[in-house]
Amino acid sequence: MRGPAPPRQPDILGQDATGDHRGRMFPSPGNPTDANADMELPRFTMSVNGGFRGGMGVNAPAMLKGLTPELNGLLREAFTPTRPKQQLNGLFIGRSDTLRRIISAIEEERAHVILYGDRGRGKTSVANGIEKIAAQAGYLSLKLTCSAELSFEDIFRHFLKKIPSTYYRSGADNPFAARRNFNSFNELLPDGTFSVTELNEVLSGIHATHVLLILDEYDRVTDEDFRNKLAELFKNLTDSSIPVTLLVVGVAENLDQLLGKHPSIQRSLVPVHLPLMTDQEIGRLIQAGAQNANISFAPDVVQRVAEFVRGLPYYAQLLGLHAARSAVSRGNTVVERPDLAYAVARCLQEAERGIVDSYARALAAERRGELEDALLAAALCPADAYGAFDPADLAGEGGTPPNQETLELLKRLTREDHGAVLAPVVEPGRERYRFRNQMMRQYVLMRQANERGQI
Repeated sequence: MRGPAPPRQPDILGQDATGDHRGRMFPSPGNPTDANADMELPRFTMSVNGGFRGGMGVNAPAMLKGLTPELNGLLREAFTPTRPKQQLNGLFIGRSDTLRRIISAIEEERAHVILYGDRGRGKTSVANGIEKIAAQAGYLSLKLTCSAELSFEDIFRHFLKKIPSTYYRSGADNPFAARRNFNSFNELLPDGTFSVTELNEVLSGIHATHVLLILDEYDRVTDEDFRNKLAELFKNLTDSSIPVTLLVVGVAENLDQLLGKHPSIQRSLVPVHLPLMTDQEIGRLIQAGAQNANISFAPDVVQRVAEFVRGLPYYAQLLGLHAARSAVSRGNTVVERPDLAYAVARCLQEAERGIVDSYARALAAERRGELEDALLAAALCPADAYGAFDPADLAGEGGTPPNQETLELLKRLTREDHGAVLAPVVEPGRERYRFRNQMMRQYVLMRQANERGQI
């Protein structure tokens, strides 16, 4: 006997009594009104130096004739789980509010922006979108992916090499006015290391444009000196009113994790937390990819995908890609339940080793069945935008709160000998939990559905 069944589980994926705050409306296949509702992306309203505006389109072949290399490539363009979105087209779904907030911060508030959130939410795709939208408005948009090996000097020399001397302001009050024969702003820096003040002085020579510098995957930076210098640069750029804006992107639960504790720069920054997508947005994402590949997804498959991925676009793209490949390889242009079952199996096979190992350690103990049920209940439990859930919300349809035994099992799942799959979120008067790796939630849902035959 496994003990009491996990709360809220009339159907592992089909239930709607979970209190899930995300919408459950899905566009019907081929409905252009629903599918195109989010295609008009926000734009910068004021052009810098007469920049152009325009969109990009993606064409799909009219017929599908098996999983040829060409068609496989098309499906890869329609569903891109491992590559961030690059083009501003109908596949860029569900991020209009975030794009609009970032644009407003840059254009109206003249503030630097920190975009953060858990892995798999599409932060790099949003950064790519901002890069292109800003370029269309005439900004000089430059983007670099950070790494632990790159120093502060490495990154900003890289940026300055891409700012041509044509944007240099000459003037009697400029200490570098006498230097005319140079190609890029990097040549204005001293050789070797340089201070933030020296960098600030060089950037003050920029005119006739607005430079947007995007630092992606900033969470890879571990050097405290780097972080301190960046904080100083934020403040100096703001105080000097230099036409340079920083957009920093990284995996984090909060700003302190990403930037460290620098209260003096708070007024210079606009933090933007990237939320999970709603079920409706996930549905539109799947349908947009399907239309791009000239196939369709059965409505119940779209809904099941949304219930599996819980607002995470990475898994929506991955399930969509594998399911579409399965349908096309069997000569069908409609993705159905067997295709979704194949896609789930592929996702489980390709899961990160760390997630698989943590899952195994979580259940490698006595009372495996009860631990399994508790872990599934946690994955099904409604969570806030940061992935935290309240054990009280594990109550079933009748409102019965979880018993002490269930609460004790949740505590065990925070321990290292149980994989530490959950992390406590301690708040005044209560304790909540979140999955330590937010992608574990989707793995649990898919694996349990696969093992219980409930796909």
